[in-house]
Amino acid sequence: MYRLKKDVDLSFLNGRELIQVAIGMYQVIFAFDEDVTISIEGMFTYSDGARETVWKPATPDAAASALALLGTKVEQTEGEENGTLTLTFSNGGRLTIPDSSQEYESYQITRPGETIVV
Repeated sequence: MYRLKKDVDLSFLNGRELIQVAIGMYQVIFAFDEDVTISIEGMFTYSDGARETVWKPATPDAAASALALLGTKVEQTEGEENGTLTLTFSNGGRLTIPDSSQEYESYQITRPGETIVV
């Protein structure tokens, strides 16, 4: 819906350690050190290199595979104009978060003083 701005700087995500994953029926929140969070209401894909799991609202058990990212750090961040955010972690895991809704917000990235809504 909102997409990512062409000039958005997501470098602040690099080096962040994932310290909490909160799983709900309709939202998954990834909390990082330095008060950075990514709240997902749309969908995401988690890949550990051998297997991919897709989480969509109302499928909380599908988010459990992403718990393997706890304690790891973001090594690479890639944002695309179509709204897709891809995070690669220090254990080789990868989160791909698309802008999956034309009508509603798909995810938000927050840090002190800034919220990016996609």
